[in-house]
Amino acid sequence: MGKLHASAQQLTAFVSNILNMARVEQNQLTLSLREEEWTPILTNAINDLNLRAQVHGKQIQLTIDPGLPKVAVDRMGVQEVVNNLVENAIKYSGGANQILVRAGLNKQGLVVTSIQDFGVGIPQSILPHLFEKYYRSHRTKGTASGTGLGLYLCQAIVRAHGGTIAAESHEGKGSTFSFTLLPYGMVKSEADQGQDGIIRGAHGWIKNHNIYKG
Repeated sequence: MGKLHASAQQLTAFVSNILNMARVEQNQLTLSLREEEWTPILTNAINDLNLRAQVHGKQIQLTIDPGLPKVAVDRMGVQEVVNNLVENAIKYSGGANQILVRAGLNKQGLVVTSIQDFGVGIPQSILPHLFEKYYRSHRTKGTASGTGLGLYLCQAIVRAHGGTIAAESHEGKGSTFSFTLLPYGMVKSEADQGQDGIIRGAHGWIKNHNIYKG
């Protein structure tokens, strides 16, 4: 039953990636950024992913620094980023069984979250292409399933949040993907006066939500 549930979660993520890619292509992916505590959002996301990890013999270790500021996020959008990055870590961990997820503040005062695996790693020649649509390394196409859309969508969603996403890797030692989120205080002046928060599209622009009412 656990394996069936994990497979259902994976299928849901696959469908979500396809639908959101279509929204990005049509410039219709819209996020509503609200003031949120990052610790419970990240903790709940990792708790949901733990079953998938366990089915594959992996263990996720989560570390969150105390006292993080509230962030401006779209809950569903940012959870999709976490899902895709952790799913990749599970797939490419190889024989390693540990995945590290950390959250803290960087020197610029942004909330940075990293997902680290200790698996096959990524060749340096491939790193610049990771976030391209449909890109998949010829080395892993035959060993790991995927659409080549996950990282492309992660980048679109993180940029819509005003953040950045990056990857570091060494072949045979594993990979670390990290993304930043803005503290709510940095974007508070952009907040909509209505109920929908800060409305942003896939390319990071802000829409005047009042124009679309009525």
